[in-house]
Amino acid sequence: MDDGIARHLATGDDSGSDAATNSNGRGELGAEKLDDFCSPEWRQRSRHFLVLSSAGKPIYSRFGNEAQLSTLMSAVQAIISTFADMSDPVKSMTMGMHTIVFYTNGPLYLLAVSDRGDPAELLRNELQLLHGQIVSILTLAQLTKIFEQRSNFDLRQLLGGTEGLIDHMVDKLDTDLSFALGSLDTLWIRYKLRERIGKVLLAARPPKGLLYAMVVADMKLVTLLRPRKHSLHPSDLHLLFNMVTSRTFLTGEHWMPMCFPRFNDQGFLHVYLSYVSPHVALILVSADRDGFPALAECRQRIFDELSADDALQRLDDAAAQRALHPTELGVSGLLQLYYRSKTLVQHFGTRFDDSVDESQKRRIINTYKRLRLYMTGGGSNPLRIIYYKCESDTVLAWQSSSFELYATVAPAMEVKGMIRLVNTVLEWIKNEEDHLFVVNAPSY
Repeated sequence: MDDGIARHLATGDDSGSDAATNSNGRGELGAEKLDDFCSPEWRQRSRHFLVLSSAGKPIYSRFGNEAQLSTLMSAVQAIISTFADMSDPVKSMTMGMHTIVFYTNGPLYLLAVSDRGDPAELLRNELQLLHGQIVSILTLAQLTKIFEQRSNFDLRQLLGGTEGLIDHMVDKLDTDLSFALGSLDTLWIRYKLRERIGKVLLAARPPKGLLYAMVVADMKLVTLLRPRKHSLHPSDLHLLFNMVTSRTFLTGEHWMPMCFPRFNDQGFLHVYLSYVSPHVALILVSADRDGFPALAECRQRIFDELSADDALQRLDDAAAQRALHPTELGVSGLLQLYYRSKTLVQHFGTRFDDSVDESQKRRIINTYKRLRLYMTGGGSNPLRIIYYKCESDTVLAWQSSSFELYATVAPAMEVKGMIRLVNTVLEWIKNEEDHLFVVNAPSY
C-alpha cells in the first residue's frame, strides 16, 4: 500500500508549496499539466486531486495526463475495495508529510493528497465539491446507469472538453475562500444600481419555465430573481458561476443542460448564458428544454432596458474594477479580509495588499480554511475567536451569531491594535451593507 502511493505522490524533500513552481517561474496552479509523472516537478506539487471509477479506470487528475496514472489508480481502487470488504471504509491516512483522503460516492472514487498539513475533513469537503462538479455535467442518475451497464466504462469519453472547467474549480479551492465559506460572493455596487437591475429582471416578462434569472460578474453575484418559495443552494450556484467564467462562453449565446446536485441530482435544468457587456453575464435557468428562443427574446428585452440609460455601463465599470483594497475599508495595516453574513448567506472579500506574494496568499487562504473548520466543525463548545500569529503575518478568525470574519494583518500589529482595526471594519460594513450584499432580491 505504501509503495503504491509513495512511489507516485511523495516528494523527495518534503519541501511543501514553495518548491512547487515550474521551470518558467509560474505558480503551481497556473502551470500547464505535466506529462511525466516521474518528474520532480509533478511529485513536488503540494496538492493532488484524482478521480477514478470503482473499477479503477482513470477519470481525472489535476496535474498531468490521468491515463499515465493507471498503476496508481489501480492501487487506490484496491485499497478502497479491501477496506470496504472489511466493512470498515478507509477515510484517510497520513504518510510522512502527506495527508491522503479518500471519498467514495456511487461509482466514483476520489482521492486528495496534500503536504500542507490540511485537515482530513477539509480535504474531504473539497472532494465532495469536486464530485458535485462532475455530477453537474452528467447527473448522478446517468453516472449510475452507465456503470451499472459497463463497470469498466471510460468516463473521459463523456467528460471530454470539460477538463478545464474542473481544473478551474480545483484551482479556486486553493486560492478563493468562497467554496469553503458555503456562501455567495457579491459584487460591491451602489444599492440603487442593484435595485434597478433587479427591477429590470422582474419586468422582463419571464417566459414559461423560467426558474431563476441572475446577473453575475467574475463569479460575483449582482442580483438574483427567483420563485418566492424556492432557492438554489450556494454550492449549486458556485458550480454555475464556475462555468460562466470559462473563456468558451465569453462571446455569443449559449444553451446547455446542467445538473444542480443540491437541487436535483437525478436530472438536468437548462441554462441560457450570454455576456451582456464585457464583464457582465446574464444567466437564465429554465425547466423547459425547448426554451431557448423565448429566453433569447427575454435577454434582448433586459439588454435594451439596461442600455436605455447608463445602468449597464455603470455595472460593467464596477465589474471591471478589482475587489476593494484593504485601505478602502478605512483602516491601515490590514493585508486581507473576508466577511460572511450568516443571515444572507453571502460574503465579500478584499483583495490582498500588494506586499503579499502568491505563496503567502495561498498560505493565508489555507489558514482561513483551517480556522473556519475549527470554529464551525461542531461540538458543544465551538470556538468563537481564534488569534493565530506566525512569522510573516497574524490572522484573526471570529464568528458571532450573525457573521464570520477572517482578517490578516502584519505580524508587528499587537492584539489591541488588531481588535480596534476589526471593530472599525465592522462599523464600515454595517454602513455599507446595502452596497455590499443583495439584501432585497426580487422574487415572483
